Amino acid sequence: MASNNRYKIKTNKNHGGKEFTSSFHFVGKIKPVKNQEKGTDNWVEVPFYRLEEEGKKKVLEFVIETALSNDLKVKLTGKEKDFVYPYSRKESKAAKISWEDRFDKEKYPNDTYHLIDVEWDKIDKLKELVQADTWVEIKGKYSPFEFTDEQNRNVKGFTRTINYINPIVDGKVKIGEELKPIKVNETEITYVCDFESPDFVEVNTFNMQIGIKSTYQNENDKSTKVNAAYLVNGVKRSDSRDLEFVVYYKETEDGSIPLADAFATLNRTDFIEVSGTDNNRATFGWVDIESSMDENDPFKKVSSQSTKPKKERVVNGEKKGLEITGFVEPSLMRNLLTEEEMKKTVEIEREQNPFKQDDGLPVDISDDELPF
Repeated sequence: MASNNRYKIKTNKNHGGKEFTSSFHFVGKIKPVKNQEKGTDNWVEVPFYRLEEEGKKKVLEFVIETALSNDLKVKLTGKEKDFVYPYSRKESKAAKISWEDRFDKEKYPNDTYHLIDVEWDKIDKLKELVQADTWVEIKGKYSPFEFTDEQNRNVKGFTRTINYINPIVDGKVKIGEELKPIKVNETEITYVCDFESPDFVEVNTFNMQIGIKSTYQNENDKSTKVNAAYLVNGVKRSDSRDLEFVVYYKETEDGSIPLADAFATLNRTDFIEVSGTDNNRATFGWVDIESSMDENDPFKKVSSQSTKPKKERVVNGEKKGLEITGFVEPSLMRNLLTEEEMKKTVEIEREQNPFKQDDGLPVDISDDELPF
């Protein structure tokens, strides 16, 4: 197994399994989620905040538009728990406190213990910042899921789970009472809240640790598809979730290997941390507007060299999915994962007991993971 002292991977303290991390950073305009009414062609707006399961579950959900027509749905869910676990950096350990006593500091071992907001309480704070057409910064993580639907189809995807929401004020992010510049690729910018402005810069990035399952490079456009395993927290072992990425081919100016070619060389069980852009966008093109001049209009005969044809922007396609545009340099480790680690828990259980009834793959969108 390869090792790399410059790069760390989180391991579970109980069973030692690897657990991968991810993060996203978006800035944009808030819009409501729209869902199609069952059995109809109608689309209705979903409230930003709602209670489910007879009030036992809180949901905060909305769309952030990071560029013209790039609509990314983000979400945070929370339930009451039996216990919370305030943590002490000084003592490097957590304490177990009953849910009802989570705000009572007298019940904490000492004043070095601090409680990270649980989702149930965090939603109450964040929902006040969520209003239609306001501009915000959002940071969070990806929560891959997998389940079998009513038609017995295996459904895979991910939830963009919110950790923080901060308002955008005068082109800067407001954290508490302080205004701070926004960073894009380590460069500070003054954000322009206008998708049509020539000065607009999209803030839409993600980082994710992944294990390679397979890669495939398209013969026509040379783009590379990456099938990856993402290891998540489990009770007895870390569990694997499938994710897909695309690396579009771009020629390099310095003669180095294009990124798509480099990813095509990765092998099964290799590990790497990737960075990129989250796409759910319409793509646009420009078409000439045909003249509506009358045949007798004298200007119809004027040379086209002295006139500019009118153009309009039209939607000509769509671009979806997680696009890899880079990687963290010290992170590549060859043959880091084992075949056992890349298996799903349900697959292992099926191998151990082939007569076990297959009830489908469990949904694993944990509300219990601490934000990183």
